[in-house]
This record gives sequence, C-alpha cells and structure tokens, in this order.
Amino acid sequence: MKKLDVVICKQLREEGKTYKEIADYFKVSKQAVFDLLDKAGMPRKTKYSQYYAEWENLYKQGISTNRIAEKYGCPDETVRLYLSKKLIIEPGKIVRERGTKKPTSEVTSV
Repeated sequence: MKKLDVVICKQLREEGKTYKEIADYFKVSKQAVFDLLDKAGMPRKTKYSQYYAEWENLYKQGISTNRIAEKYGCPDETVRLYLSKKLIIEPGKIVRERGTKKPTSEVTSV
C-alpha cells in the first residue's frame, strides 16, 4: 500500500485529478485526501472555480444569485454558498438595501 504523501497529492491535484481519483490511488478515503490537502493550504477547486470572479462581479452589479446560477447552469445554493464564504453576501443585507422589491437587472453576457 502506498503511503499518503502530500507532495504527490498536490501534484496529482494540480494535474486535474479529483479527490476520489487520488484517494483510489492511495487506497484511502476522499476525506483523508481532502483533509491532508486542506491542512497543507492547497486551494480548493471545484468545477465552478473558474467562474468565481465573474459571479462576484455580477453580484456586485445587483444580479441575483438565482439569475447567476441560471446563467452558469449550477444550483443557486452553490452560488450563494460561495459568495457568502467570500463575505460578499451579508445575511439580510440585500433585503435591507432594496426592500422587498426584486432586482430588475437582467443577466447579460460577460
């Protein structure tokens, strides 16, 4: 059995391997690989990571998380979770600023 190695894990992750693929290689759980890389400070990547900057810009322009999610074909919760982790969304701030009216901005191509 191969010993779980942070250098090899980082290299495989940078090559585009998933946590599952790396875990299978070392015959450990996905969580073990995730924890190792997280503790090593490896940035987390998802299939939507490439769009994060665009999501931030659209949200700052007043586009709702729901509309952003529709544009990128992902769950609304994914957009909301990312933006709230980046502290761009403050709980209740949107409703306080705009009242109960929905935003009128439409998603436009970026």
